[in-house]
Amino acid sequence: MPVMAYEVTLAIDSENTIIKLDDTYPSVSDWRTASEFAIHMMMRSKPDSRVEFVDCSERVHEVYSSWGYISETPPSIQ
Repeated sequence: MPVMAYEVTLAIDSENTIIKLDDTYPSVSDWRTASEFAIHMMMRSKPDSRVEFVDCSERVHEVYSSWGYISETPPSIQ
């Protein structure tokens, strides 16, 4: 199973910021959960800022592409 990388673009007080994640984070399994994780992380680190979703791109993570099989991250409760 390939490890997927996500680049989530958020507008923080009208200024675009890119947050890079991959699905080795226990809470990230697809583009939707990567986007939610990035939004919640940014809202937590900058509680007085206005955070808006702009875009999310998805690709196979280059660092892990040469590795063989990588098992999925076990589910976690947060």
